[in-house]
Parts: sequence; C-alpha cells; structure tokens
Amino acid sequence: MIPSSPAKILIGISLDAGESKELLHWAIKVLAKPGDTLVALHVIGAMPNKKAADGGKSARKYQRQIRQAKSFVISTVGELVKTCQSNEVNLEARVGLNYSAGRGLIEEAKSLEADYLIIGGKRNRPNRPPSSISKYCFEHIPQRCSLVLIRRNEGLRQDSQDSDHRSSCRWSEKNSCTEKSFSSDENEISSNMKSKKPSPRTVLDVCEDSSSSGETESCSTVTSLMATELKGKQESRKPMSPFKLISFLFRPPSFDWSTRKQNDALFNKQKQQRPLLRCFTYHEIARATNNFHIENMVGKGGYSEVYKGEIGKGSSSSIAVKRLAKDNSNANKEKEFLVELGIIGHVNHPNTAKLLGFCIDNGLYLIFNFYPNGTLSSALHGQTSKPLDWPIRYRIVLGIARGLHYLHKCCKHRIIHRDIKASNVLLGPDYEPQISDFGLAKWLPSKWTHHAVIPIEGTFGYLAPEYFMHGIVDEKTDVFAFGVLLLEIITGRRPVDSTRQNLLLWARPLMECGNLSELADPKLEGRYDMDQLYRVALTASYCVRQSSLWRPSMTEVLQLLTYGQDSEVARSRRIPRFTSEEMDDYSMIFGYDLPSDLALDDI
Repeated sequence: MIPSSPAKILIGISLDAGESKELLHWAIKVLAKPGDTLVALHVIGAMPNKKAADGGKSARKYQRQIRQAKSFVISTVGELVKTCQSNEVNLEARVGLNYSAGRGLIEEAKSLEADYLIIGGKRNRPNRPPSSISKYCFEHIPQRCSLVLIRRNEGLRQDSQDSDHRSSCRWSEKNSCTEKSFSSDENEISSNMKSKKPSPRTVLDVCEDSSSSGETESCSTVTSLMATELKGKQESRKPMSPFKLISFLFRPPSFDWSTRKQNDALFNKQKQQRPLLRCFTYHEIARATNNFHIENMVGKGGYSEVYKGEIGKGSSSSIAVKRLAKDNSNANKEKEFLVELGIIGHVNHPNTAKLLGFCIDNGLYLIFNFYPNGTLSSALHGQTSKPLDWPIRYRIVLGIARGLHYLHKCCKHRIIHRDIKASNVLLGPDYEPQISDFGLAKWLPSKWTHHAVIPIEGTFGYLAPEYFMHGIVDEKTDVFAFGVLLLEIITGRRPVDSTRQNLLLWARPLMECGNLSELADPKLEGRYDMDQLYRVALTASYCVRQSSLWRPSMTEVLQLLTYGQDSEVARSRRIPRFTSEEMDDYSMIFGYDLPSDLALDDI
C-alpha cells in the first residue's frame, strides 16, 4: 500500500503514560515523514446507560472519566510538541467514547481515512494470543489502512510478497525477541507466519526495547518495509467522527533526541512534582465568575480577558479565569492560547504562575490561582497602590531571576518567555513574584543557539535590539527584558514614560557614573540597602548591553545579584564603557522611533 501524501497516522493510546509515550515517540521518529498528520486517540471503551435507574450516577461517572482522559491526553501530547516540529509533522490529540475501544479505533480510522493504525500490545507477555482490541482491529481494519502492533519483548513476523511493498501477514503463533537493544545490523523481520486465510492488509508486529540507545536506528528495517516514499495525490480529510470530544493541534519547535537521556532524571523528578491539571466544566467557571460579569474582570489583553472567580469558601478558593476574547477572530491568537496551555502545563516552579486547569467547553479557558496583590506593574505605577518597600522589591528581583533561570536551564526543554515585563509578573500574598502569560513563549532545542521569529511580538521598551531589528530570539532576549525590568523596579519609572522618554537612555548616564541616589525611586525616600541596590544596578548594566554576547546567562545573573563585584562573572568579564555608536543605536531604537499610537497601558 502506498500511503497518501501526506500520510495520516492514527495511534491508539491508553492511560499508561509510559506506553503511550513510547508509541508516540516511535510513530514520530520512525514512521512519520515531514508533513504527515498523527492523531493520538484514547477511546473510553464503554457507553453510559441513559436508562439506568441510578439517579444519573452512571452518566456522572463517565463525565469524570472523560475529563480525566482529556487532562491525561493533553498532558501526554504536550510533552511531545518539540519532537513534532523537529520532524515537521502535525500532532492532534483526541478523546472518544464508544462501546468498545477497538470499535472506536476502527471507526476513527475509517473517518480519518488513516494510512496507518498503531496500537500497543501487552508487555512482557510472550507466546500469548493477541488482545481483544488487537484482534478486533485486525479483523475490521479498513482495506487501505496498515495495522501496526508495537509491543516490548515480543517477536515480529511478517510475510513480504509484492514488489510494490504490499504484504500479507498473519498473527504469529510463536513469537520471540531477544532483550538486546537492536542495532541497524541486528534488525530483522521474520517471514515465517502461518495463517488460515490471506489478507491484503498489512499487519506489522514491532518489537521495541526502551533501553536501546539507538532508537531511530533500531527500527530502520521496519521503516524500510512499511514506509515507502510518500507520493500520489493529496487527499482531502473527512469530517471527524461523532464520538470525537476534543481535538488540539500542536506545532512545537524541534527536539534534540541526543539530550533525552541527559534530561530523564530531571524530567522524572519534575513529573513527580507536577500536579495533574483539572478539566473544569463551563458551568463551573461561569458560576464562579457570575457568568463573566464585567465587575469581575480584573485584566484585559490583546486577545484575552481575565476574570476573578470563587469556586468555594475562603481566600484559597479564589481563581483567575483567562478566556480567549469572544470577539477575537484571529486564528493566531487561538494558537497562542493553546501554546500557552501546552507550555505552562509543564512548568512547575515557585516563581512561575500555577495553572490549576482548563476548560474547552464553549470556548478556551485557562484557570489559575488568583493573586490579590495584582501585578508588579500595578504595584509600581498604580495611583492607589502603597509604594513598595525596598526589601519587597529586592525579594521580587530575586524571585523573577529564579523563575527565569528555571525556564532557561532547569526545564526539560528550554523555554524562552519573550514577554518579560512588569504586567506579566503576578504578586502572591507575601509578594513572592510569579512569572505569567506564556502566550508568546517558545521552546528552544538544546543545540540551537537562537531562533528567528517573524513577526516581531512583545512589548515595546523591553525588546532586545537583535530581536527588534532581526527577529533573533534566545535566552539573552529574556535577559535584556529582565535588565529593563530591574531598572523599572529600582527607579519606579516605566520603560517609556508619558513624555516618551526611554528609561534605558535616561538611566545609562547615572549607571556610568555610579549615581545610585539619583537612580533610586524617590518614593523610597532613601530607605534602601545600598549594597543590594548596587548589586541590582550592576546586574541591570550587564543585562541591557546591546550585544547579546556581553549579556550574562540567568545562572550568572543569580551570581551577580548574590555576590555583586565578588562574583566570578564580575571578576572574569569587564564591561566596556558604552560607545557613542552604541548609544546612537539605542537612541534610534528606543528614542526617536517610538510609535505615535503607543499606549502606556501596553508597556
């Protein structure tokens, strides 16, 4: 069978996270070709009895199962978004409800017109008959679809017949597979199957070993037998089957497979710490926000609105519901909203906003803890806000630095926030800062030095020169924005004030001559720790260099904030004085070319 171009690959996944990830990894890294679409489907193999005389308990049970399955599937697929972009494939996630899991898979394979259906077999069960799901799929697989069974420590046998790569295969009566990891020379697919009747459909029983260090190579023979060149006419996609409940499209950046094992220990630790996301119903969040009453709106951005809500009694029950604006017809904004869900759902740090859950009924919604102290922007610039004391400001500085260090260095995959600013820093009850709003965030592969992004997005006044002029993004983009934010915390000034004066251009001469008393916010009235203020100002001077090569990493930023001139980074690299050419460049970028319609609320 020659698959359509691009091919459509359906993967049946269970609620076993390890097994599901193995199936998806194999499909992405081995079977899929650029442009293919992979659909990860979990089928709840039962249907509620609407006539059951149990007061609706049966229906509520299945509703809970569906919500739990949605949360699991989104979390599982979200962890693989980087791998998909690397291989230029699309990945969708769905949850379905049918009378049996096998029947649900077959119905979706038919509706999707899938070229391949991939299912997992039981592990460590050699010489056992196929499961009921596998058997049902084998007996009812559509004519144009190839069935692939992947199981560990079990054999693979196939008859290869036609020159056009068509194969006639049977379930093996006796399977065996060594426990060694396969090399490309050791890959073999036997053709000793016995059968009662021939079949024009392809069934591949793939033996998999997770301990293999050469995962892509270990399946090269399988790929050569089943994945021919994708050619032929483009086939249109049919509407999704009625039992589909959820569908998300993820297009993440590329994934460096060689770093997977290096990150496994850290990832497993983070996975144990990361709480499961709750799938809220629309009724729950509508009731919590009084049907999104205007009086409960606490924030509004370019594509979303934030409402305060109450889901119980007590201060700990307050939530913030972020929803995609109803009148927003921009498809990119919906994509950004889903990207934020995919990224922040895998972020877990005391200085990053905590995502409690989401809702996909009647729109797109993210649910967070509510922070009564608002944002850092409102605390610094609000008319009614009490001025922040210096100890609180210094705590906020350290907290933001730790949060950014976590995103850049401690996540399984590097995250570039791209929109670090005062209004995206939430303040907890004790003013512990929480980095929020990951709508513009990007995954950055380990071996990539930078990433070119078009169009330029972010907030004027915080944009690094290389990003503003050339669209180049890496960790140093966030470092520059953090440097501007440090100056904002020190001075109490906006990045661009009401007279269109740029904070960076105003502060540089004062930093050059060490005039910290003029730099400090007058609202502090001289009440600050001079040593701490010096360390923050010194760190800011490093972070806002025009050349990204001169900016420190967030690891070095923490050293500067902690030890100042005594830090290794301060001793090892001396900052050159600002040249007139560099100052002219800053004036061009931040001084003379300010947009005439720039609103201070957007800064």
